[in-house]
Amino acid sequence: MPAKSTKSQLPTIDDSLMGEFQINAFDERKYNAIFYSIKDIHYLESKRMLGEAFDKDAFKIQFELTFGKAEDKRYTIEQLLAFAKEKFNLGMEELLLHNKKSWQRREQRQKQYAEAELVEQNF
Repeated sequence: MPAKSTKSQLPTIDDSLMGEFQINAFDERKYNAIFYSIKDIHYLESKRMLGEAFDKDAFKIQFELTFGKAEDKRYTIEQLLAFAKEKFNLGMEELLLHNKKSWQRREQRQKQYAEAELVEQNF
């Protein structure tokens, strides 16, 4: 005879009366960050594995055929997280951190390009 669980489940809070102030669940709000982290990590890993034979445009096409676009939400957040765990041994926190660092690198590059453009204009 299986042991009964002693944990009682808390009733969920219905926030539907929040109207325009209602927010989606945390993982739903983070879908794009997780999707793009998987895309970026997959890109980097494929590039590392294939070396000179890596074709950026072919990767983009194959990734979109497989995963769709972020706005398509072809897969659930659970499916994406299971894929990331299986392929990269990364969970939600690591994927979100990767996304954050990726945005920081992108912003830093944009700042450097803008500064280089200013220097060129001054000559």
